[in-house]
Amino acid sequence: MPCHAAIAQKSVTFTPDMEVEEALKELKKKNVDEAAVVDKDGKVVGLFSLMIVMKNLLPVSVPMSDGIVLDVKVRAAPGIAKRLKKVNPLKVADLMERKIATVYPDTPIWEAVSHLVNGHPCLIVVEAETRKYLGMLNPASAMEELKRLQESEGL
Repeated sequence: MPCHAAIAQKSVTFTPDMEVEEALKELKKKNVDEAAVVDKDGKVVGLFSLMIVMKNLLPVSVPMSDGIVLDVKVRAAPGIAKRLKKVNPLKVADLMERKIATVYPDTPIWEAVSHLVNGHPCLIVVEAETRKYLGMLNPASAMEELKRLQESEGL
């Protein structure tokens, strides 16, 4: 079975120039955690997610002059709230992940499941020749399609 059959019903796309605050509101409204970022030609250029925003809110480790990194835990709750205020007006392109996992519509579902269990929170389905966005595949949509297959084949 190919990947295109497991594309999630709920998927969201953003443009690179959308503000982070607006993107976060849209994720909440659509009840999803991530969105593909597509350019004006419909080509996928990145992935934006709640996790990416949260990673940008955490304090960074302090590098010392001799190359040692001090990983000091600090009470960061008030600082994180202040950082969110600074992140909100940034553009999606400023935070998006540029190295994204993509699959083609005819990629076998077992290959997609393999990617998902090996640490990719979602897969972007793109046209092979143009890299245009077709949809998103996530663990829930993959499992839904596997269950549908199981029922249709009487397994």
